[in-house]
Amino acid sequence: MLRFIAAAVAALALPVAAAWPEKPIKLLIGYAPGGSTDVVARLIQPKLGDKLGQPVIIENKPGAAGDFAAELMLQSPADGYTLMMTTVAVHAINPGLMKQKFDPINDFTPMALVCSYPMIMIASPQTSFKTPTELKALADKQPTFYSSSGVGSPGHLSGELLVKALGNPNITHVPYKGGAPSVMAIMSGEAQVNFATLPAVVPQIRAGKVRAIALASKERNPAVPDVPTMAEAGVPDFDVGTWSGIIGPKGVPADIVRKVNDAVAEVVNDPVIRKRLIEEGAEIRLMSPAEFGQFMRAENQRWVKVVRDAGIQPQ
Repeated sequence: MLRFIAAAVAALALPVAAAWPEKPIKLLIGYAPGGSTDVVARLIQPKLGDKLGQPVIIENKPGAAGDFAAELMLQSPADGYTLMMTTVAVHAINPGLMKQKFDPINDFTPMALVCSYPMIMIASPQTSFKTPTELKALADKQPTFYSSSGVGSPGHLSGELLVKALGNPNITHVPYKGGAPSVMAIMSGEAQVNFATLPAVVPQIRAGKVRAIALASKERNPAVPDVPTMAEAGVPDFDVGTWSGIIGPKGVPADIVRKVNDAVAEVVNDPVIRKRLIEEGAEIRLMSPAEFGQFMRAENQRWVKVVRDAGIQPQ
């Protein structure tokens, strides 16, 4: 009898998370559909749901360079049913730009880094400049605009760094509500230049809808092998990129975190998914949850300093 009672007590003590997931999982994205974060999330979404045994439902919640989605997620229980595909902006760039309603590191549970990708400088097909220097010459003659996915986004940071590197020509930032609308502004000629995350614009580059100028990376990327780096284009020490990873609110049980991390690794290592990610300009970067947490802290320290040293201000 005592053994039976002990077994019953032990069973009751098992974490509820052991049965997780028992219903669909919501994955928030802090940007409009069509941007790199959205592209990557939708690429892994079906197989991630298969691996976890429940559908993964994507909800786009654009606003405040990703912070709005983070605020919504933090209002949810830490039970693994509301997660977020996050980026460098929320945890490393925004903290240097604005007063956030949360701690960018300690209020979250790092679960799985999916991939990283460089920023790429693109131009409107209605312009003719082919280098940053030629862009400066254009801006010296007429007002010129660069679009971004929002204030505090990696594209905003990249654009401000470029303006300073070129000696502060007359190039004005125009923030949009997401990466896709900011690229549409380039395609239509509403803006002349943009720094986009590479996976979001590979199709437009290949179709000739935008013109690739240079990669904000130390090395060329196999998705666009003919596109030079910013250093090759005449702007040295210009290395700006972003990444996509899955997080939860603080306190998500460790076994749920492990399940998500294992499932993401299996999905990203699927030959078809891996090939698609690389073809679209992503770099595979799998980490344990602890390594991902350390990575987020390092990114925070790096980019907060970059933003403050550059004197970038919210608009």
